[in-house]
Amino acid sequence: MSLKPQDSVLLLKYWAIKSQGEASSVRNIAESIGISASEVSKGARRLMASHLVVERSGNIFAEKGAVLEWLCYGIRYAYPQEVSGYGRGMPTSWNCPLIKSEIMPPSPPLVWSVSGGEEEGAFINPIHESVPFAASRDPLLYQAMALVEAIRGGKPRELVIARDLLSKLIKEDHEK
Repeated sequence: MSLKPQDSVLLLKYWAIKSQGEASSVRNIAESIGISASEVSKGARRLMASHLVVERSGNIFAEKGAVLEWLCYGIRYAYPQEVSGYGRGMPTSWNCPLIKSEIMPPSPPLVWSVSGGEEEGAFINPIHESVPFAASRDPLLYQAMALVEAIRGGKPRELVIARDLLSKLIKEDHEK
């Protein structure tokens, strides 16, 4: 059973839900990340088969160590970053306003293509078309997905910093 691109978005949503102390149903998750409820269910099964999540007492939890290993070292090879044009969109990677680091953001900025986007820049294709929608609805998910973009397209020095920031973000407790 192979992972699909939307499974990484779903994986980060399960992590964000737990990190923020939220409870959520399949339907709520589907609505919040912009994929169907049946795809959430199928994705959860693929994530369990891949040992990226576990089910306990009817709830699904992301395995932080496995999540970090997948996002820091696997995703850039499974879903390499592609630039697809220029226009207005949602800032991502080092241009994300939620990421604070010593890395100088690229110019032109890297953006996900969205209508009514706030910044003009080079379009990069997200790992799944639902990423900008999901990120716009959850700041924690946005920050994590932007760091994933930094990893997908990063050079060696950027990779070290992005992996470190993502590790700190994933391991941190974000409960309100």
